[in-house]
Amino acid sequence: MLILPLHKKPTRENFPVVTALILLINVLVFFVLQGGDGAVETEAGQYYHDSGLSAQEWEWFGEHISPNDQPHWDYRQELDALAEEDVPDAFIALFRANVLESHPDFLEAAEAGEFLSRDSEDWADWAQQREQFESMMDESFTQRYLLKYWKVEPANLFAHMFMHGSFMHLFGNMLFLVLLGLLVEGALGRWLYLGAYLLSGLGAAGATLLMNWGIPTGMLGASGAIAGLMGLFAVLYGLRKVRFFYWFFVYFDYVRAPALILLPAWLGWELLQFFMDDSNVAYDAHIGGIVTGALLGVLVLKLNWEDREFLDEEVREDDDRETLLHAREALSELRPDKAKRALRPLLERHGQDIQVLRLWYAACKLQAGDPERHEAAAAIFALPGRDAASRAFILETARDYLGQGRIRLRPAQLTSLAGRLAGWGETEEAQRLIRALGRMKQVPAGMADACLKLAHAWLLKGEPNRAGNCLALADRFVQTAPERQRIQALRRQL
Repeated sequence: MLILPLHKKPTRENFPVVTALILLINVLVFFVLQGGDGAVETEAGQYYHDSGLSAQEWEWFGEHISPNDQPHWDYRQELDALAEEDVPDAFIALFRANVLESHPDFLEAAEAGEFLSRDSEDWADWAQQREQFESMMDESFTQRYLLKYWKVEPANLFAHMFMHGSFMHLFGNMLFLVLLGLLVEGALGRWLYLGAYLLSGLGAAGATLLMNWGIPTGMLGASGAIAGLMGLFAVLYGLRKVRFFYWFFVYFDYVRAPALILLPAWLGWELLQFFMDDSNVAYDAHIGGIVTGALLGVLVLKLNWEDREFLDEEVREDDDRETLLHAREALSELRPDKAKRALRPLLERHGQDIQVLRLWYAACKLQAGDPERHEAAAAIFALPGRDAASRAFILETARDYLGQGRIRLRPAQLTSLAGRLAGWGETEEAQRLIRALGRMKQVPAGMADACLKLAHAWLLKGEPNRAGNCLALADRFVQTAPERQRIQALRRQL
């Protein structure tokens, strides 16, 4: 099962800086610090085998271990399985070395001379070989900082979160880190997010140590901390509807549902895998991480530390998109009242959005004599018109509204529209509107300015005669000396 939250697009404003740094650290650790560990460990394992140290210590271990010692994880059975698989000697030797290291009392007994007298040359040879082997293993960054299941080392509790066993292990974890980090970091803020990430990793480490204590192996990877982000995401977003992609065997879809339902889905899947999957994936760490993250999310909400504006932003946009869809459906069904009920809240929040205004104007047009049609047209004509799309929308609406014949806008609004149309080079529409305004009994404010803008537009199009007619009309409405000076300047260009 795969569930990927795809709820928010990254922008310059919401760029997850801490998430990017964590990703960078993971990548550098894998390719730089862990880059040669495979060869180092193979060489150390081969030395451990070829020197005879592995056989010697394994024989001693058989004498040292109590017959009644029945570990909850049977390493003998695992060794038999490895032998049947015909794995390299170096690998088996390293496995034996981990078994011995997970029983620190054995190495203490060997150093104390339980198997060989400390005064003998044989003991000195063993001590020298043991020191050489440990020195070779210490060259492996992975082995030094692996989260070991038989001892707690503070540095390893944190370092293991930034290491990975393979490129695909790294890639899968980083994919989830980026998708979840974008959603959680913005909701918590950078420092709180970093603290929650590390605490989730510690919670995951605690869970896997509890379940596997004493086993001669260990765990590494960011998946426990990232699982914590899953729990945090589900709890922080709660009942807010989020977008996510899911893939369950042959079924997949892109849906929108409350974030909280992802918590039992993710946790239930990890529990199912824990009980049914016999691979070496640390599902117990994933479970511990999810639970830790969910508890941290509850604490954050209790203390009101979350950024609610960030959490609600994308949800509101999704809700608005659904509302626009419902409004379009209502218009297609010729139900303007239903469309207007859906659009009114959007008008309050997005009064200059072209999509909203287009649907609102269309809804008002469906009802004969709807007085709100004039208000809708006025709102559209008041748009800034800074881009080609909004200018085209204003022009389209002007042609429709003026062609209806029933105009109830104030003359000042119409002269402003005429001047803007002229300034954009829409000369035919501007001239038609100015002629209509010129027939009014009372001279509208700004009429001379609109005529001058239209004259200038005609000049730019190489139409001096039309420009002259506009200047003659401007003479009728001129009110100030600067306007008269502009008329004279344009006449000199004819």
